[in-house]
Amino acid sequence: MFKYTPHILLAMALIFVQVFLLDNIDLGSSISIWIRPMIFPLIVLLLPTDWGSIWVLITSYIVALIMDLLLGGAGLYVITLLPIALFRPALIYMTTNRSVDSSDQAQLLSRMPLPQLMIYIAVSLLIYHILFFSMETLSWANFFRTVGTILLSWICSLLLSWPIVRIFTSKVGA
Repeated sequence: MFKYTPHILLAMALIFVQVFLLDNIDLGSSISIWIRPMIFPLIVLLLPTDWGSIWVLITSYIVALIMDLLLGGAGLYVITLLPIALFRPALIYMTTNRSVDSSDQAQLLSRMPLPQLMIYIAVSLLIYHILFFSMETLSWANFFRTVGTILLSWICSLLLSWPIVRIFTSKVGA
């Protein structure tokens, strides 16, 4: 139980920041439609790599369900976070060239070199933002606005999440 305490605290902190801070910041009507940072997918991305896929999916479902209930997403968060959890081992393999299924991978994320960790987080967050904003609009009528929202929100999410990732991986890996 104590082994997973940092992950539980990270989940609670990220959900709190996402729900009560990032989704309630009013930058003006012209900016708020373009920039909507989402850092809560880090909960799933930073789960221990020695967890089985089913536990990662269950955790992802619970986190997304909490976000849906708190933000009124009507299933939007569930439908966009579960693919990230499902393809997480493939994303880790693409950035590290090591399988997640190996027995020596318990602290893989904290031992990952900075460029590989940044690529893993950036690609995962980009996929999440593409899924989220595509499912939110469900239309190609405002294609360029959706692409702009995806890119600006993704960049803002990366800038916000990078210090969190660095602090968390240094504390868990120690």
